[in-house]
Amino acid sequence: MPACRRNTLTTLILRSDFVNLGTSSISVLQKPWHFLQHQVLTLPRFDLFLQGALLVVTLLEHNVYLLLNRDTDTGYTAPLTEDWVRIGASGAEFLLGAFIAWWGRGKRNFALSAWLVAAAVSGLMILAFPFARPNPPAVELCGGETIAPLSRSTDLEPDPLVVPRTVFLVISAVVCVCTKISIFTHGLTYLDDHEPEKGAFFYGILISIQLSLGLSGQDVLIPGAVRDDWWVAQICLSMLTLMFALLFALFPKRKLKDEENEERDGDGFFPSVGRILGSKYLILQLGAVGAISAALYSFNYYESEWIHARYHVETEREDLRSPNTAAKFFRPLVIIFFVLIFRTHFSSPRSTGPKPNTASRVGGITAILVAIFFVVLAFMSCDTGDVAGMETGEFVNPECSSQCGCNSERYRFTPVCALDTTTTYFSPCQAGCSEYENLNSFLLFNNCTCSAGHTVRGACALPTCQLVYALYQVFYTVILAISGASLLMQGMVFLRAVQRRDKPVAIGVLMASVGLLANVLGHLLYMLISHLTCAFSVEGVCRFHQPSVYSMALVSAAFCLCCAIVSIIASKVAVANKSVQIQALNGGEDLS
Repeated sequence: MPACRRNTLTTLILRSDFVNLGTSSISVLQKPWHFLQHQVLTLPRFDLFLQGALLVVTLLEHNVYLLLNRDTDTGYTAPLTEDWVRIGASGAEFLLGAFIAWWGRGKRNFALSAWLVAAAVSGLMILAFPFARPNPPAVELCGGETIAPLSRSTDLEPDPLVVPRTVFLVISAVVCVCTKISIFTHGLTYLDDHEPEKGAFFYGILISIQLSLGLSGQDVLIPGAVRDDWWVAQICLSMLTLMFALLFALFPKRKLKDEENEERDGDGFFPSVGRILGSKYLILQLGAVGAISAALYSFNYYESEWIHARYHVETEREDLRSPNTAAKFFRPLVIIFFVLIFRTHFSSPRSTGPKPNTASRVGGITAILVAIFFVVLAFMSCDTGDVAGMETGEFVNPECSSQCGCNSERYRFTPVCALDTTTTYFSPCQAGCSEYENLNSFLLFNNCTCSAGHTVRGACALPTCQLVYALYQVFYTVILAISGASLLMQGMVFLRAVQRRDKPVAIGVLMASVGLLANVLGHLLYMLISHLTCAFSVEGVCRFHQPSVYSMALVSAAFCLCCAIVSIIASKVAVANKSVQIQALNGGEDLS
C-alpha cells in the first residue's frame, strides 16, 4: 500500500476515534441533565418546590418581625414599630404588586428565582448586625425581683447597631412581601398555564400554607428569636430560600404554542392593568376579597388581646391550666383538610376547572358562614369578673400594692388569683406578692399584700371560662378553615375570568388590593377599635382591653357579609354581562 494512502487512512481512523470520544463525552455530560429534565424538573416537582418556597419565605418573614419585636421588647425601638412596618410593607405590596407580576411574566421561573435570591440576601444581611444581650419584659414580684420561669435577662446594654439593624429588618420585610407576590403571580400561573384543570388544586395548597403558617407560624420561631443563637433560624431560612431560587432557575421556560403571539398584542403594563380594572366583574371581586381578608387578618392580629379580655386566659406564656399548644398544632391541620376538600372537588378533568361565576357564588356562600361564626364569637363570653384596678374601665394601680413600684406595663397580661377573695390581678406584682414557689411548673405566690392567703398563677375565671374558651378555639378554627375555602374560590376568579396573558397581572392586582384594603386600611381600622376599647395602654400599645372588644368580631362579621353580598352580585354580573365572556377563557369556555 502506498505511503500516502496509509497516512490518509491513519488520519481518518484518528479523526473517527476523536469524534467517537467527543460524542461519548457529550453523552456522558448530557445524562445528568437528561435525568434532571425528566425526573426532577417536572411540573409536580415545580408544585412541590413552590409550596416549600412559600412556607420558607413565610417563616422568614415571621422571623424578621420577631427580631423587630425583640428590639421593641428590649426597649430600643418604639412599641408600635411592628404595626407601622407591617402597614409600610403592605403599602409597598399595593404599589408594586401589579408591576412585579407584569415585569416577570415572560420568564416566570427566572423572575421567581430572582425574588427568592433577593429575599435570601436581605435575610443574610441582618447577620451583619448582631443583637446585644436581650432584655425581654420580665415578670416581676413586688420589690423588683423577677420570676425565673417567666423571665430572662433584664440587663439593658447600649446597642450602637440598632439603627442599621432595624433598617435592614424593614428592607427584609418588604422584600419578603414582594417575594410572596412573585410566588403567586409567577409560580402559580406557571402551573396553571400547563395544567389548568388542576388550578384549584395548586391554588388551594398555597392558600392553606398562607393561612396556617401565615397566621400562626410565629409560635414555632418565638423561642429562638430571643436567644443568643437567634442567627441559627435566620441563616437556615435564608439558605433554604436560596436553595429554592437555584432550583427554580433550572426549570425550562416552557412557553405555550400561542402565548408568544398573545404577548405581542397589548404587551404593555398599562394595557394589561387596564383590561383588568376595566372589568366591572373583577372590580367587584377585588372588593370582596379585600373585605374578607381584612376580617380575617386583622382579627387574627389581635387574637391574643381578644382572649385576654374575653376569657382572662394568658397566651404569651404557657399555663398548665389553659394549654394553647394543642389548639395551635391542630388548627393548621384542620385548615389544610378543609381546603383540601374544595380544591379536590373543583380540580376537574375539564380544561378550565371551576367557572368564574361558580367560583364567585361559592365564595359568597362560604363568606356568609364565616360571618355567622364571627357573630357567634362576638356573643360567646363567660363570667370573668373584674381585674383589680380596672373596675372603672381604665387601669388604676391597686392601693394594696402601690408601694411595690410595679413595672407591669412592660409585659402583657400575666394574671394571678387571690384565693381568699377570688380577685384577679394583672400580675404578681400588682397583687403585692414578694415570694413564690415553683411546684413542678405550678406557681404558688406567698407574702402578698393584697391577699391574706395563697395566690396562684392564672385568673380566677379559669374554671368558669374553660369550656367557653375551648369552644372559642373550635369555632375560630372553623372560621379559618371556611375562610380558606372562600379565598380559594374567589382567587380562582382571577385565573379564569381573564385571558391567559393577563393572569400574572390579574393575580398581582388582586394581591395589591388585599395589601391596601386588608393590611393597610383594615389594620388601621382595627388599631382604632383597639384604642377605643383599651383599658390599660402604654405608649400607644394596649396591654389590656375592655370587654367591649367584642366589637372586633362584629366588624369582621360585617366585612364577611359585605364580601358575600358583593360576590353573589358579581356572579350575576358575570352571567348577565356578555362583555365579561372573554373569547379565550383559558380553554374557550364562557361564563354561563
